[in-house]
Amino acid sequence: MHHHAGRLDPVRFRKAIRVSIEHGHANRRSDDWSSTAYWYQAEPHAKFPPLPPVDARLPRPDEPTP
Repeated sequence: MHHHAGRLDPVRFRKAIRVSIEHGHANRRSDDWSSTAYWYQAEPHAKFPPLPPVDARLPRPDEPTP
């Protein structure tokens, strides 16, 4: 996403997107950043499958992040 004088340009994707934020040179800063993503769903749509249990959705400490 590009920021231009108070407006945000959309980043279009079809299936998935991964965004990361570098924290200063060589990622050595410890600033507290956050982001928000919005999903715009056309209606009507097919029913979504049920979500997996919470423990299946949480990051696992034994798996490195991509």
